[in-house]
Amino acid sequence: MDECTEWELNDLVDLIPYCDRATWETARLNAYVTAQVNSKKKLSLQDICKFKWEDCEDLFEEEKHITEITDDDILRLQKLAEQWQKE
Repeated sequence: MDECTEWELNDLVDLIPYCDRATWETARLNAYVTAQVNSKKKLSLQDICKFKWEDCEDLFEEEKHITEITDDDILRLQKLAEQWQKE
C-alpha cells in the first residue's frame, strides 16, 4: 500500500463493503434456514436480507439479451463489406 496511486486507492476504498461478503452470505443463509423451518410459506434468501451486490447482479442480468439479425442486416453488411474490399 505504500506504493499505491490515487486511482488504485479509490478502487480499494470502493470495494471495502465487499470484503466480508462470504461472512454476510453465511449469516444470511443461517437466518434463512432458521426462518424457513419455522415458516409455512416458501422463502427466498432475498426475503431475509438483500445485499448491495445483488442489485449489481440484477443489472448484469438485464443487460444480457439476444440480438436478432435480420436478412436486411445481412444484405446491408454484405454490401458494406464489398465496398470495403473495392477500396
